[in-house]
Amino acid sequence: METSLLFKTLIILSAQLGIVLVMCFYTLKQARLAYENNTTLFGTSFRGSVNMKNKLNLIPYIQIKETFPKPMYKNIDKDTNLHEQANNQDEVIKLLKDGYFHQVEGSNFIVGLMIFWFCTLFGTSILTSFMDVNVWIGMTLFTLCSLSFGPLLAWIMLEMDENDGFTAMKIVLVVTILTGFIGYGDFISFADSTLFAILLFFSLIALLLFNFARFFMEISRATTRAAAIFGSLLFSLFLLYDFNYIKKQSGLSSSNNWETALDMAFILYLDIINLLLEILDAMSNSS
Repeated sequence: METSLLFKTLIILSAQLGIVLVMCFYTLKQARLAYENNTTLFGTSFRGSVNMKNKLNLIPYIQIKETFPKPMYKNIDKDTNLHEQANNQDEVIKLLKDGYFHQVEGSNFIVGLMIFWFCTLFGTSILTSFMDVNVWIGMTLFTLCSLSFGPLLAWIMLEMDENDGFTAMKIVLVVTILTGFIGYGDFISFADSTLFAILLFFSLIALLLFNFARFFMEISRATTRAAAIFGSLLFSLFLLYDFNYIKKQSGLSSSNNWETALDMAFILYLDIINLLLEILDAMSNSS
C-alpha cells in the first residue's frame, strides 16, 4: 500500500527526534549517577542544588587540579590574562590574594562532540539540499547528527536547570502539534505567500547576525532574552510554513518518495531543534 509524503516524513522525523531524546535522557541519567556516586562524566563533576520547585538541579563544574604545579590566571581586561604556576599551597594562597584564579580546562570530549555534530549537521544539510544521493546515505549521516546532538542537548540543559529543559521540550511538543495541524490543514496557504517567505528569510538573517554579535559584544540579558523569544516565534512560523509546504508537495505524485521525505524531515527537524534552543535560551538565566 502506498503511503503519503506526510507519513514518510513523520516516520523519519520521529525516528531522528527519538534518537536525540534517548541520547539526551541517557546522558542526563549518567550525570545523575555521577553526582550520586561522586564521580565524573566527560571529565566534569556535579553539585546538587534544589530549585524553587523543590526539584534537584545538577550543576556541572570542573574540579581544580589537586597536584602541583597548579596553573592559575588573572584577568586584566577582556583580551588580556596573566598566567602563573603555583608549585605549592603557599604560592596558591599568595596568588589568590593577588587576584588570581585556578585555571581549569573544559571537557575535550564535549568540544570534540560539538565539532563532530557540526560536521554531520553541515553534511546532512548539503546532501539534502543540493545533492541527489541515496536515501540510506543521507539517513546514515542524519542519524550520526542526531546521535551526537543528544548529549550536547543534555549538556545545555545541565548548564541551566534541566527541569526547565523538560518544560521547554513540552512547549516544543505542543507548538509542533499545533503548527502541524494548522500548516498541513492548509487553512492559510503560508507556502504560497512570497511576502511571508521573504519575511521569514530576513528575520532569520537578522537573528543569525544578532547571535553572531553576541560572541564579540556585551549584550544585556534582557536584550538576549527578547531575541530568544523572537527566535522562538520565528521558528514557530517556519514550522507553519514548512508543514504547509509539505501539504502542497503531497499533491504532486513525483514528490511522494523517500528522498523528498528525507528532505522534508530534515527541514522540520531543524525547525524543531532551533525552536527548542531558542526557548532554552529564553528560559536560561545566563547571558
